[in-house]
Amino acid sequence: MKSGLARSVLKVLLASALVAGASGVYAQCANAVTPSCAVYESCFAKYCPCDGKPTEYFRTYGLKYCKAFLANSSLSAQGNAWRDSTLVCLQESIVPKLDISANPTCNCGEMRTFACSTHVACYTKPGASICDLPSSDVTAIAKTVDIKDLVDGAGWRQMRDIAAQCEASAPDDGRRTAWKTMAKVLKLRSP
Repeated sequence: MKSGLARSVLKVLLASALVAGASGVYAQCANAVTPSCAVYESCFAKYCPCDGKPTEYFRTYGLKYCKAFLANSSLSAQGNAWRDSTLVCLQESIVPKLDISANPTCNCGEMRTFACSTHVACYTKPGASICDLPSSDVTAIAKTVDIKDLVDGAGWRQMRDIAAQCEASAPDDGRRTAWKTMAKVLKLRSP
């Protein structure tokens, strides 16, 4: 879903909630104007409480990496723009899947799988794609992620899928060649 469309949907939901008298629920799930990680606690973990379960995603992965990327001071201006766009995309992708009713239900494993399935599209979104970043930003991004999260099955598949997209779309100034090499290496292991 395009970011502008997602924001419009969120605004409609928020307006509907105000009319229905449930403004507190939807307001908790609205994105901040500036990049923020608050929605992971105030909304996602509240309406999909999975603490202590091995499939928990919002605090142990989403919030963890949101904070880590916002704290990363080594990204360029282009890298920061990618980060901000990606954070919004990841957060807005979750909202339509979340049950924010008075008595929410949530399958923690399904929610984790769904949230992870949004990563590649958000990382490679046209206009703010990791494929277009300078190698220094790609290196800084890789250093921000824990190695165990990169090499587990889901992380490996994500890297493989990102590299496959970038090998075809990255600028042809050496970055495309680097992504092609990475794609070949990542295809050697089946997660």
